Amino acid sequence: MKMDIRRRLRLLVLSGGVLSFVGLLLIVGIGMMLAGEKVTERRRTLGESASAFVGSFAGDQTRRQLSDHVTEKAQLVERELEHTRQDVESLAQTMTLILSNSEHYAPRTLPDPHRNEIISGEPYLNFSNALAAEAGEDLWRETELAGNIADTMVPLSRFYTGVFVGSHHGWLIAADSKPDGGALRFSGKFLESYDPREMNWYKLAAEAGKVIFTDLYVDTNGNRCITCAAPFYDAHGLAGVVGIDCNAEEIYRQTRKTVPGGVTSANFILNRDGEILFSSNKEGDLAVRGDHQDLRKCEETSLAFEAAAMTSGKSDVQLVSVDGQEVYLAYAPMESLGWSFGQTIGKAEVNYPAQYARDSLREQMQEFADDLQGVFLQVAAGGAVLLLILLGLVLLLSAKASDHFVRPILSLTEGVKEIAQGNLDKKLEIETGDEIELLANSVNAMTVDLKAYMENLSRATAEKERITTELSVAQKIQAGMLPSVAPDFSGHTSFELDAAMTPAKEVGGDFYDFYMLDEKRLAVTVADVSGKGVPAALFMVVAKTVLQNFAMAAKSRGDFAEVMAHANDRLCEGNEQMMFVTVFFGVLDFRTGEFVYVNAGHNPPLVLRGGQEPSYLMPEGKPDKPLGVMEGRAYRQCSLTLAAGDMIFLYTDGVTEAINETEELYGEERLKEELSRIDRNAPVSETLVNLRGSIKSFAGNAEQADDITMLGLRYSGN
Repeated sequence: MKMDIRRRLRLLVLSGGVLSFVGLLLIVGIGMMLAGEKVTERRRTLGESASAFVGSFAGDQTRRQLSDHVTEKAQLVERELEHTRQDVESLAQTMTLILSNSEHYAPRTLPDPHRNEIISGEPYLNFSNALAAEAGEDLWRETELAGNIADTMVPLSRFYTGVFVGSHHGWLIAADSKPDGGALRFSGKFLESYDPREMNWYKLAAEAGKVIFTDLYVDTNGNRCITCAAPFYDAHGLAGVVGIDCNAEEIYRQTRKTVPGGVTSANFILNRDGEILFSSNKEGDLAVRGDHQDLRKCEETSLAFEAAAMTSGKSDVQLVSVDGQEVYLAYAPMESLGWSFGQTIGKAEVNYPAQYARDSLREQMQEFADDLQGVFLQVAAGGAVLLLILLGLVLLLSAKASDHFVRPILSLTEGVKEIAQGNLDKKLEIETGDEIELLANSVNAMTVDLKAYMENLSRATAEKERITTELSVAQKIQAGMLPSVAPDFSGHTSFELDAAMTPAKEVGGDFYDFYMLDEKRLAVTVADVSGKGVPAALFMVVAKTVLQNFAMAAKSRGDFAEVMAHANDRLCEGNEQMMFVTVFFGVLDFRTGEFVYVNAGHNPPLVLRGGQEPSYLMPEGKPDKPLGVMEGRAYRQCSLTLAAGDMIFLYTDGVTEAINETEELYGEERLKEELSRIDRNAPVSETLVNLRGSIKSFAGNAEQADDITMLGLRYSGN
């Protein structure tokens, strides 16, 4: 039967109201019956379930809290030890620098504790009587040169118990600290016969050839200490060992803050031999013992088992028995020292919330059941009365509601028709206070937005075209700044050169450069600026200009390590954006085939010699740092001699880190395989074309995140 909206709404409201109230009455009645049965049943089981859940949750929370706590404390110690390790490495590097560059340092005489009073933090030089008797002029000169380390030791002595340098000849330079800052007192044995070469810290560091931490020991002042030591070198090899004493009691004080708990809470530190070094307990299984007892052999088997796990460097939270009580034990390793930090909390303290919740819930459920039965009876009576009243109101109001609802719909329909005909200035004025008014306001907003969108679209299109044009110009400017490989680049036949760069964005941070230093030497550069886009391109321009200017200014001396150091200092000036650039800089001498280079944190180039496999050109030791990170850095200059036909391939990490559609890296091994397959007699330009083709084929349609830059240089012979 066809009806208009008014009649449909009236019938819908009336029938919906009647059916809803009847259905609601039935649902409430059935619900009350079922709810009564469920409440009775749940009252018996909910207490135990809640107790088990709260107990499990409290246990999980406690274990997680304990695990986070011990891990945080262990990591805190690791960070402090890492600072000490860095200070020792810096001290060793400074000593190596002083002994290897004696011409840059003036002789410096330090106080002698045999004759002078030494105050806290003051560096001094100590000789045993035997060494002083046989010391020659060379040994005294060595100590005067080494005395320049005092400037480095003084600031370190403010933070450590002792800072010292032991020579392989037997002399000692040290700076000891006292809490009161007063004069130091030395034993006669120390002044007469102390030899650092006989000390455990010296032997361990000299044998390991790297930074080490000693076991816990008691120093001459009764302090429990550990020593961090590292070897240093001169032109003849091992020259001695530097060390820093750390107060182990201070290390433990940083871990002593425990999680909230009762008398069963405790913390302790265990060494790699199972001995408790520090503990908050004065007695019991976890107390510190003077007989070096191994906790792994404790009578409490659960505690002994977890102690073995602690000594093996593991992390965990387990329930163990300590002094006849069950406690949760959490532990985490202190890897630098081979120690482990442990924290306990009693099981009873963890389970108390569960017991309390169970008893409280049982009482509340009984009260709830009694109250619910009374509410059910009241709801049943009130629902019957309310149903009769609401049915009368529905009949009265359904007619008015339908008229009130339809009128704004008709007005909205007429307004939308006018807007659809193109009148975007039309405003719908409907004030019903409901969704229809919201719809009308939305239509008004839509017309405003549509009109603004049409205006903005034209402006945005023009702006996008302008930005695209400017980026295209910037890309052409950047490409124009890179040198062009032309057949008559230098007029020399002693080498063959080609280079290419593909930016990941419109403009990139990679660059290459080559130019003649003079009639016999060719300079080449490949570099990678941190970041991408316009900022990296601007920093690239500065770095390229600074490097070339310093290289051309230093061409008469050939000290390109100094060139790199000057360029680094210049790039650090005003570098508020903290940008940096990795650089490989090399110079080829046509007459001899000698290739001198400096690598500032860049990918090592590949060298192709005769029929040999490609090999990396890497200097010994740690790589030098990129330019622009920190002023005052020194760089190393290395060299190799090329034979006729040898080729050097320079590249940025965009080559090896090119990815395909499955996010697989191109990688160094694939690069070496590709270079090993090339024709060694083919032109360099052909080699680069083949490599670009290999990378493009590997990447497919995957978008690259980094610039791809490469440069090939083949030495043809004098």
